[in-house]
Amino acid sequence: MLKKAESNHELEAEKQDADKRLTEIREAKEALLKIHRDLLDAIKAEGEAAVILQEAISSSNNIINGIYNAIVKAEQNTQFKATIKSEHLAQLQQLLNQAIETWKNMLKNHRSEQTKMLTEHESNMRKILRRNEGVWFSDFWMKVLGKRGGGLYSGIGNGCILFHMRYHV
Repeated sequence: MLKKAESNHELEAEKQDADKRLTEIREAKEALLKIHRDLLDAIKAEGEAAVILQEAISSSNNIINGIYNAIVKAEQNTQFKATIKSEHLAQLQQLLNQAIETWKNMLKNHRSEQTKMLTEHESNMRKILRRNEGVWFSDFWMKVLGKRGGGLYSGIGNGCILFHMRYHV
């Protein structure tokens, strides 16, 4: 009997331990089911959010296209009216007159420099002729003779060319 009582007692202890573990398993199962439901709710909310975001993207694309079309239409149909005041025309005329005067002065200076250079050139040619170092040829003969003799020739004017040769002995 004692053995039976001990065995009943051990059996009762194991039963209580099994009941305790079974309760823990049921609690864990309930927690897992709750987590599963929460995950399903989260997945559903994510799907709804994705749909809302897609609709927002589509709506924003429509808005952008509408703005773009409005800009294009405005560019094509907008006419600007411009007016020029007489004061501005006077200012423009004054600037043009100043530019013309500047160009006239520049051309005058340029002509003066060219005249000075031509006078110096003619003076140098006269000096060469006074030293009997040059020979006059007409344009025709210079074309016929060409560049023979290795000399230096310069245009003087009036259809003639001064041919200047120096021979070194």
